[in-house]
Formats: sequence, C-alpha cells, structure tokens
Amino acid sequence: MSSVTEANNTRDSARLASMWNEINLHLEERRRALAAEIRNYPTPIPRCDAQFNHLYEQQSRLARELDRVGALAGKNAKRKDRIEFIERFIASAPYADDPAERQLRSRLEADLSAVGK
Repeated sequence: MSSVTEANNTRDSARLASMWNEINLHLEERRRALAAEIRNYPTPIPRCDAQFNHLYEQQSRLARELDRVGALAGKNAKRKDRIEFIERFIASAPYADDPAERQLRSRLEADLSAVGK
C-alpha cells in the first residue's frame, strides 16, 4: 500500500470518527432536551395527549439510536459499520424541526460523500 493511500485511509478514518462523534453528541443533546421537555410537561397528562405521546415516542427512538451508537463504540466499529450508521442517520426522520439539525445532516451528507467508500 502506498503512503498516499495510507494517508487517505487515515484521513478518512479520522473524518468518519469525527462524524460519528458529532452524531453521538447531537443525539445526547437532543435526549437531554427531550427529557427536560417531558419532565416539564403540564400535568395531568391524559392518555390521548398526542403531543406528549409524540415526545415519548421520540424519547424511545432516541434511546434505540443511542444504543446503536454505544454498540458501535463498544466493538471498535469497522469503517463499513460507521458509514452505514452515518448514512442511516442522514436518511432518518429528523428529531426536531430545527435548522441546526438540518444543517448537521446536510453537512454530514457532504462530508460522507468526500470519504472514499
């Protein structure tokens, strides 16, 4: 393997790790914000409260996604696994109608396209 190829692989691996970390930080921040929103939700909460139920579903979805992040971290994820995780995050429904999240997804998509697959 040439030194140029090795340097490209190292750079791409670092970029993938950075993107994965950025997603992890975003999900953790969203989890904290969602937990606060649920905690401060006005009571009593009827079972048919669609907004609260949506928040609760989002919390469950975030927990599943964070479990995937943890699983990748725990097994020293392969390049292919990180790429698939990042692609899945980009393609998934947003967690909030938030310009910062849209910008994150857009930037991740551009960064991922620059990584050699």
